[in-house]
Formats: sequence, C-alpha cells, structure tokens
Amino acid sequence: MSEQSFADLGLDATVLEAIIAVGYETPTPIQAEAIPALLSGHHLLGVAQTGTGKTAAFALPLLSRIDASLSEPQILVLAPTRELAIQVAEAFTTYASKFERFHVLPVYGGQDFRPQLQALKRGAQVIVGTPGRLLDHLRRGTLKLDSLKALVLDEADEMLRMGFIDDVEAILSKVPDNCQRALFSATMPPQIQKVARTYLKDATEVRIKSETRTVERIAQFVLPVYAERKLDALTRILEVEPTDGVIIFVRTKAETTLLAEKLSARGHAVAPLNGDLNQRQREQTVEDLKRGRKDIIVATDVAARGLDVERVTHVINYDVPYDTEAYIHRVGRTGRAGRSGKAILLVTPRERSWLRTLERATNSPMEPYQLPSPKDLQRLRVEQFEAQLLGFTEDGKLARSMALLDDIAERNDMDMAMLAGALACWLESAQPASLPLDTPEALPEISAEPRRGGKPPGKGGFRKGPGKAAPRNFRNGPGKGQPPAGKKKHGGKKKGAPNQPR
Repeated sequence: MSEQSFADLGLDATVLEAIIAVGYETPTPIQAEAIPALLSGHHLLGVAQTGTGKTAAFALPLLSRIDASLSEPQILVLAPTRELAIQVAEAFTTYASKFERFHVLPVYGGQDFRPQLQALKRGAQVIVGTPGRLLDHLRRGTLKLDSLKALVLDEADEMLRMGFIDDVEAILSKVPDNCQRALFSATMPPQIQKVARTYLKDATEVRIKSETRTVERIAQFVLPVYAERKLDALTRILEVEPTDGVIIFVRTKAETTLLAEKLSARGHAVAPLNGDLNQRQREQTVEDLKRGRKDIIVATDVAARGLDVERVTHVINYDVPYDTEAYIHRVGRTGRAGRSGKAILLVTPRERSWLRTLERATNSPMEPYQLPSPKDLQRLRVEQFEAQLLGFTEDGKLARSMALLDDIAERNDMDMAMLAGALACWLESAQPASLPLDTPEALPEISAEPRRGGKPPGKGGFRKGPGKAAPRNFRNGPGKGQPPAGKKKHGGKKKGAPNQPR
C-alpha cells in the first residue's frame, strides 16, 4: 500500500472531509496513481483486478471536479450488472455526503421506467447504470448528456463478455467531445483495446499487478452473520477458540476503541491499536501483546502494518478488509516463525460474494466456521468450570481456604453447598462469559436470521445449504464500495459507510 494520505492527492476539501469521516487512511496503489491523473483532466485507462480500490480511484477525483450546484448529469458510469450499478451509486453517495442537494441515481433494467423518469426530472449529478437501460433513456430523450464532464466504463471486459459492447459504443458516440473518459478493466481483450484507442486517445495508463498468493500454514474460515450479531459471534469465538494472542481487524480508528471497550467489559485483556496513538503508545501496546499482558489487540490495517508477534494464533476479521492486499496483510499476522495460525472472517449478507475474490487472491478456499450451539456452549462451559475447580484441589492453599469457608459457614449457620453456590455467583459477576450459570435456553442462537427488522433468508438474507451461489450483490466485494447497512431511495443520504472501494 502507498504511504501517501488522501490529503496528499489534491482532492476537493468537501470530498476529503467525507472520506475522512468514513475512516479511510491511505490510498491503494491504483488510487494513488489514478486520482492525480483524473484530477488533471486526462483520460485514463486502468488495468487492475477486482479488489484493488477502483471505485474510489475514479469517484473521488471526478467528484472533486464537478459543480455540485448544477443538478444536471455531470458524471456517467457504465456498469455491467444492476448489482454493481447499485454498489457504485451507493459509494458515490457516501463520498458526496458533505455536498448539499447532491443526488446519485442508479439506472438499470428490470425496474419500472416511471421512478427513473421522475428521478431524472428532479435532477441528479451522477448517473450509474447498465448499458441497455442507459441507451433506452438516451433514445427516448429522457437522459441528457449536454453537461456531462466525465464518463467511466467500469469492468469493461465484463461488459464485453455479457454482450454489451455495442451498447457501450453507442453510448460513447453520444458523449460530448470534451468529456473526460476513464476505462477500467481486469483484462484487455482486442475489442476493449479497440474501444480504448477510439474513445480514449492519449489516455494515461495505470496498470496494477495483483499477484495470487498462497497463505501457507493459516487455516482460513468464514462465518456468515448479520451486522447486529457480530459482537455476539465474536464473543463466542473468543470463548471457544484455544487462543493465545489475537488480532481483531476493524475498518476505522473509532471502532478499535469501541470494540476494545466492549471486549474489556466482558473480561478480556484487550487494547486498541490505531493511528491516533503516538509511536510510544503503539510500541507499548505491541509489547504488551508480546509479553502476555494483553491477549487481544483491536487494530486498523494501517496501525498493524509490520506487526510481528509470534504468539498470535488467531486473526479475526471483524470487518471485511478494504481490498485483497489488506486481507493478505491481515491474515499474515498469524502463522509467524513457521507456526500454524487461524484466520476467521465475519461476513454480512451483502459481503458474501467478496469471498470468491479473497479466495482467488490467497489461492486458498475458506471453510465454513461452525459456532457451537447454545447447548454445546453450555456443556463446554461446565467442562471448563469443572476442570478449573478440580485444578485448585492440587493447590497448597486449599486447606487454608477450606478452613476460612468452614468458619464463615458456622458463623452464618449455612451449609457448604449454599456457600459454594454463593462463590460461583460471585465469580459469575466478575467473569460473566466464562461460568456455566446460564441455561442453554438463555444463550442466544447466532444464525443468519436477523434479530429484528432484517430480511429473512431467501429474501435478501443468507442462502442456506451447500453449493448454492452467494447473491450477486457485492459480487466484487467491498473493493467496489461496500453499501451502507440501510438503503434509501435513489439520491437519498444514507447512514453508514462503504468499505474501501474497488
């Protein structure tokens, strides 16, 4: 990853404010090269694999060059699928969140024309759509390109594969001559090269090589879970896994502190590691992990760069990483010095198909992670509690402790069973996650079913059963701009933030 910051690239202050709010810290290689070229007004030919940060590479500089007060379309993005169009539109909305009266409109087939016509009449500065539906609007005269400043072809080779190349060229022929153009493609087949020669003359070329790597000695697992249940799932993983040192990766600096506080309240020896800590604090945190004074570090990608601690047995990706390079960096924090390691990835429904990209990048499939059921967890707690109690029978202080308890029981006219129960309750108040006082019925069942207000499986949630394809939304992963947790109508402002985009 580049050591530059986004502030070094010359982005508009309003755009920069938005991405800082999201929590992005450093640009990916393609962003570091593409952003300055697009800011300077050059055409751009970007050749890079999915998961390298392509959406932000074109969205951030193009947003920096538009007139936000003008409600006519100024940026047009062509995407091969409706899912990708929605993802890119949501990423644009997040990056433009600090603009006033700014609208982004996704346009794709399979949707009624009327809502699209109404939205176009209201005005939108950014249009993201599939070639067929965009061409329909152009032919009907419902989409005007007179004020268009930039056009982007995203995943051009995929549009070629799906048979859209004629529609793409038809749209390109209707774009104003002074319109800036950018083409992004993972490969450059002859027809895409022809399009580039015809419509992107004298373009700046950016090529990012993404190597496929094998992550050796690291067992990789994936756990599907709704966002609102991630903390429950994480708590259970930490309870049942035979961990030594653990690094938990999150997206933002604020989340490192928040999650560390929640885990600390559950009895874990944990500390945050983020860019807000000074060098001495960061070194002390790493030293605490090495020496066993802390067992868990909650970190961002940037803060954990170069972190090498042999006792780290587990890496838990609490948030899906920014891109494939970040994932490889994260899981590489375990399995050090020839040891084995374990990496567990928590994914929400919208992130499921990102797994294919990660598996290609690591040349290693991920196994489903099985959380214990409440009944199994209860049995495990009883076994662990029993082993701990029996371990104290070998302690030389046992006789003194028994004499103390005998004295307390005699003074208060209590039998030893009641006193032992009181001791267990006292321990439970100090370590609520480690004692078997809950019944299985009181323990939550962590599944794909949302706790409240979410979509059930089969209707936008997780699919069940082996061999079934993941939903095509988020097909290219958070590298495309991870959609926020809740959708609103086109052009509306959303809470949440995308992951580091493609």
